[in-house]
Order: sequence, then structure tokens, then C-alpha cells
Amino acid sequence: MNFEHEIRQLQDTAIVMAEIQRRQAEVQKLQAEYVVSMQESLRVHQQRMDHVDMRLSEITDKLDGLIGFMGGYFRGPQPSL
Repeated sequence: MNFEHEIRQLQDTAIVMAEIQRRQAEVQKLQAEYVVSMQESLRVHQQRMDHVDMRLSEITDKLDGLIGFMGGYFRGPQPSL
């Protein structure tokens, strides 16, 4: 058995494992940054959608009021029976 050869193979394996771990750590860091970025985008999107919902509610209220007003305006008073 050639111990020097086996030791060299173990050293090479350790070097490869260290590189794999370094790359995995780099990928995990990029993934974490991406998740934070997506969370921020989602937060901004939700704020915008909340604003749109509020404005649509206001517009709906005004439109309903206008429809009610104009409905009475064009029909005139209803004759009593």
C-alpha cells in the first residue's frame, strides 16, 4: 500500500470539498440576497395595490352617488298612486 499516494488523494479530496463548500456558500448568499430583494418588491407591490384598492373604492362611491343623483334627475318626481 502506498501511503503517500493515499495521503495525496485525501488532500486532493479535501481541496475539492473545500471548493464545493465555498461555491455552495456563494450560491446560498446569492439566494438569500434574491429572497430579500423579492420580499422588498412584494412589499412595494402590496403598497401600490392597497393604494389602487383605496382609490377604486373612492371612485366607486362617487360613481354610485352620481348614478343615484342622475337617476333621480332624469326620472323626475314619481306620481303617487
